[in-house]
Amino acid sequence: MDTLLQAFEGGVVTGSVYALIALSLVIVYKSTDVINFAGGDILMASCYIALVLLVGWGAPYWLAALVAILGGFVIGAGFDRLVLERIARRARGQDIMIAAVIATIGLSYVLKGLVRMLGYADEVRSLPAQFPGRPLFLGNVIVLRQDIGIVLAASLAVAALYLFFRFTKLGRGLRATAEDPRAAALIGIPVARMRMVIWGIASALAAIAGLLVAPKILMTPDMGIIVILALAASVLGGFTNIPGVIAGGLLLGILENLIGLFVSTQAIAVAPFLVIMAVLVLRPQGLFAGAARMKKV
Repeated sequence: MDTLLQAFEGGVVTGSVYALIALSLVIVYKSTDVINFAGGDILMASCYIALVLLVGWGAPYWLAALVAILGGFVIGAGFDRLVLERIARRARGQDIMIAAVIATIGLSYVLKGLVRMLGYADEVRSLPAQFPGRPLFLGNVIVLRQDIGIVLAASLAVAALYLFFRFTKLGRGLRATAEDPRAAALIGIPVARMRMVIWGIASALAAIAGLLVAPKILMTPDMGIIVILALAASVLGGFTNIPGVIAGGLLLGILENLIGLFVSTQAIAVAPFLVIMAVLVLRPQGLFAGAARMKKV
């Protein structure tokens, strides 16, 4: 039982990070119908921004983290303004979606290439723990202070995002743009600017997730592959259902740890792909979404 509880604790911590990354993918998809395959590499680039400031410039951690989150925002917003907006002007219909997805893949390779040009990417690194200290013991279950900090920080980020979308004028404008861009434009909402802000917020969320997970995993230019796990969490929870996506992230983290405990640690690598295939076959709309709906395209 103690081993099971330890696996559950680790799964909640990992799942909190998955939920943040999945949330960043979903708010972009709900607003633009584009799956951001560069989300993991924006996470990676933000971590390296923090690393350069910490190691190269000797900046305090709070400043490095703030600049990294702002850097993520700028990458996302700039990509939308400089690339996606021009694609939308020149393409039509289904071609827009295809071109935009290809553009996100291109952004992924650009970010990897830029990071590899840094001397800091020559060897495996990691960020220092934000919440150091002796672990806590709940019975025989060991709880690291870093794990508590990750769950609390992820929860605060989700709560702040909810309050922002629910109670601010800008947040309501972003929600209106996501629900019906044409109607939003008719009532005077600048849709293009709203989409740029959405991309920036989503990328900032990915940066926060990266800063939380970087002390626990090895940093390399290929660490953005974690976006596949976030996609699995999104599919598991229902890709357009934000509460379901958060629950899907937590559930995937717990499932991974249980598979590692009862099957093997090697099986963890294939677990997300098995989850994606099983959910798409048995319940395509996700475990936490409503009934599936037909849409004519």
